[in-house]
Amino acid sequence: MKKNLISSSLIAAAVISGGCTHKPELTQLALGQLAGPPDTMAISILNYLPQTGKNFKDLFVSNFSVKASKGALSLSTARDGLPDDLKQAHAGDYGMTINSPYSINSGFSDLLLFLMGVSSAQQSFLNCGDTLKLSTSNDAIIYNDKRLVGSPQVVLGLRDCEKLYLGLNAGTFDNSGNGIPDYLKLRCGLNPKSKHDANLSISGDGVSNYDKCKQHIPVDENANSQPNHLFAYKYQYELHPDGTQNLNVSNIPILNGGQDNLLAFYVLETDAASKNTSLYTAYAVLKAGSTGKTLKFNYWATDPAKYFNQEIIPQ
Repeated sequence: MKKNLISSSLIAAAVISGGCTHKPELTQLALGQLAGPPDTMAISILNYLPQTGKNFKDLFVSNFSVKASKGALSLSTARDGLPDDLKQAHAGDYGMTINSPYSINSGFSDLLLFLMGVSSAQQSFLNCGDTLKLSTSNDAIIYNDKRLVGSPQVVLGLRDCEKLYLGLNAGTFDNSGNGIPDYLKLRCGLNPKSKHDANLSISGDGVSNYDKCKQHIPVDENANSQPNHLFAYKYQYELHPDGTQNLNVSNIPILNGGQDNLLAFYVLETDAASKNTSLYTAYAVLKAGSTGKTLKFNYWATDPAKYFNQEIIPQ
């Protein structure tokens, strides 16, 4: 127990004092640097209608299997926001493997450990037991990874114990209240405790960190570079006379022809009276041959049993 308290204080202090040990450096990606057009696909969420008394706030879509950085797209086999080449380069430093999102030493997520700079030697202070394994705020994507022996259950999100170590409220998906779920902030390189960094433009290009998170391009790179123009997701919403909407997202880069790419969907709504924000989540594992196709499906959160972590089966 003492070890947990000590490590919790260290990690929380690091977050409060300015974020992550591996804080992104400003990267002015040259506008002349070229990238080839990526394989892409699109999604269309049909017949979306907010819950009674709530208003649509925003939609985040993310291909967890692909990472854009420095003018290139890299595969993230573990789907955890860290590209395979980075995990291979730091395997010994952090106990990483490309197939798993968790450290082999502590069971903590590789993404969190890498951002905080908690090395393999320091991970003996950490413990993420079964009682705190899942997120009570229902903001995690939880699935059985059929690519691995035994199809183990995988959690892509901040688990309760990790939130507690970070000094976050375990029952809240957006601790800062700036509109980006905490887990997506970490994947974007932002601080889940900061209320202001979403509205900033780290690279000074005039495009907010919030918009770059939605577009799935690096917050510390120029959004106007040719590669990031090619990689940026495009959102479009269609309002129908009956009040329903189609939520469309195109230009979603995929690798390996789409096979095993995992798409995560986050819909946020605001209560008209209390102004509190609610989150509804779903995911889909793409089939091979998804390049150029549009995945169409009806909005999933039609009853409480389907609000969170709903699996969408591509047809």
